[in-house]
Amino acid sequence: MPYFAILLVLLYALFNAFYKENEKVFVPKSQTYTAHTKTHKTEHYQEELEKLHTVSTLKAYIMRVINHGSDQFDFPAGEMEGGFAHPEDAAKIACFVIEFSGKKCEKPYEKDAAMLYTSNCGGCHGDDGKGRNGTFPDLTKETLLGIAKRETALKMIKNRRQHP
Repeated sequence: MPYFAILLVLLYALFNAFYKENEKVFVPKSQTYTAHTKTHKTEHYQEELEKLHTVSTLKAYIMRVINHGSDQFDFPAGEMEGGFAHPEDAAKIACFVIEFSGKKCEKPYEKDAAMLYTSNCGGCHGDDGKGRNGTFPDLTKETLLGIAKRETALKMIKNRRQHP
């Protein structure tokens, strides 16, 4: 009897794989999205690639990690939970971190930014931002890992779209 049940399941799977027509699910695009995409001369991933290495994108990325955390890398210390610093302080800390890589925010970081970084981030990333011997991400790199990972993904999408 068990062999018969297995045979029946296999036959049903083969039938579905070769003879049953797949159902197509229609997902309508919102009119707002359609109108929005018509205003762009390039696709969104190309726009994002062009903006990826700007200070404003870097600042937004750092603030997002401070506020919401990050689990996209496999560092020995594990994922970073969000909320180590008050959301209002995230912009100050982000500008302080940006200077580790030699870049500068549109306006200089506030005087208390160094203290906020040290008290909220320095314990893991080190006061110098180098990540404590690879246990935590190095914040002094010209391109932070999250930005580099996003760039790789966007370039893959772009290549797939150009060479289907």
